[in-house]
Amino acid sequence: MTSETNYELLVIILDDIDRLPDLLDALHDAGVSGATLLSSIGGFRARNWLDQIGLSGLNKMFGTPELRRRTILAVVEADRMDAAIAAAERAVGGFERENSGILFTMPVGRVVGLRKHQPRGESETLPAADLTDLTIRETPLSQVTHILNIPPVTIPTDATLTEAARAFVKSPYTHVAAVVSETGHLLGIVTLRQLADYFFFGIMPEVFYREVHTDIDMSLDFGKMANVHSIADMMMDPIAVRLDDTVGEAFAQMHEHDLSGLPVVDENAHVVGFIAMQDLLNLALTIRQKAQ
Repeated sequence: MTSETNYELLVIILDDIDRLPDLLDALHDAGVSGATLLSSIGGFRARNWLDQIGLSGLNKMFGTPELRRRTILAVVEADRMDAAIAAAERAVGGFERENSGILFTMPVGRVVGLRKHQPRGESETLPAADLTDLTIRETPLSQVTHILNIPPVTIPTDATLTEAARAFVKSPYTHVAAVVSETGHLLGIVTLRQLADYFFFGIMPEVFYREVHTDIDMSLDFGKMANVHSIADMMMDPIAVRLDDTVGEAFAQMHEHDLSGLPVVDENAHVVGFIAMQDLLNLALTIRQKAQ
């Protein structure tokens, strides 16, 4: 007669989420499989935050770095639990460390459908590399200049909002403009959406007033808008790509900063072109079609 396996529930509330990758690796190596991650917030911090912000900011609470935690749940065989706890302790640098988190266990009555742990390297089949995708990612922009048909929109730092708006209107396919010095060096960027908000702030202030009372972020932006007099007052950091950057790097920049295009600069930070998300899509489609 086989003995019944006993299980325990391992619960880790991790404050130091930078340790999460190491923690998951350590648990896996200790024989813990099927861990579940939940986004969570400490009640004490959340209460203090809400006292300051109010219920209007409730939907932003889980995106606030100061409050963010991860709760890890895993059903573990009882005879593996000591090893799992020791591995977790090592991965986080000890749970006695300030702002590390807490760990506790609970007995489990019944378990149905638990996947058995498999050591790494066993029964792991990785998908074959897609050479087409690799070609797209690693292609330097210098090799695809023939698809960069959209000229850059450049705006001087002393341009008024009206002058900047006219520049966008003249180039309807460009939604990101380069703010440049007198010598053509890139100093910053401005998006069409950003400019439209500032431009219409003077035309339709009631739209922004209505949102001020319910959104703390918008109320802060409201104060900024009231003090904008030129493009230099509103431009973002000088985000750009160079011709020796790859298509993958260009897409990563656009994705990270939520941009539909980027200025292309030379080694001296002079604006020499513009690459749009449409260009990247066009390139990807072209390479895939040739591969078929």
